[in-house]
Amino acid sequence: MAITTSNPQEVNKILDLCRKLAPHREEIGKNIRTMIMGIPNVGKSTIINTLAGRTIAVTGNQPAVTRRQQRINLQNGIVLSDTPGILWPKVENPHSGFRLAATGAVKDTAIEYDEVAFYTVEYLAAVYPERLKERYQIDEELPESDLEIMELIGRKRGALQSGGRVNLHKASEILLHELRNGTLGQLTLELPEMITKELVEVEIEATRKAEEKAKKKEERRKRYLKNKR
Repeated sequence: MAITTSNPQEVNKILDLCRKLAPHREEIGKNIRTMIMGIPNVGKSTIINTLAGRTIAVTGNQPAVTRRQQRINLQNGIVLSDTPGILWPKVENPHSGFRLAATGAVKDTAIEYDEVAFYTVEYLAAVYPERLKERYQIDEELPESDLEIMELIGRKRGALQSGGRVNLHKASEILLHELRNGTLGQLTLELPEMITKELVEVEIEATRKAEEKAKKKEERRKRYLKNKR
């Protein structure tokens, strides 16, 4: 069931779904036990507060706000276990890593902030150019390079340093914050066909690295045998 956390009516449909999935619990007078889980910074705490009708979970536009598990009685026949956000131990696809970082699911300290913004603006310029032009009041065609686009955004939003140079880190903050808070509108950063193509690339790169590692290992073995003689 697809919902948005900004619409309480949609969020409360979760309660009805839980009751349909476990009708026997209510029949015997027992609470329905549920758990909320997912990647960081996608609105899990906001959902909990909406379902409870009061502020229980701390919210924030950054990952790792929820740091421990807690059990919450919603006082409506449902007990909810809240859990911290989880991610894969290792994101093999670098594109997925950048997209997760762009949405704030990965801490800003995990990947160079400017690199994330440059990756993001390159994608937006290719797929959603009109959104960028409208938001940052750009009348001309977007420049071809991600650096030039970020410099243009910086100038339009006054992210300047002494001498009139663009503060690229500030421009990166502006872009990513406005992406995350929805100012740039509803965007799709990842499509199934993109993942299919990228996984092939990842597999090719993994094979290349494995072959390179095996080659170096064989070279070390030969040197060892030669020195042993």
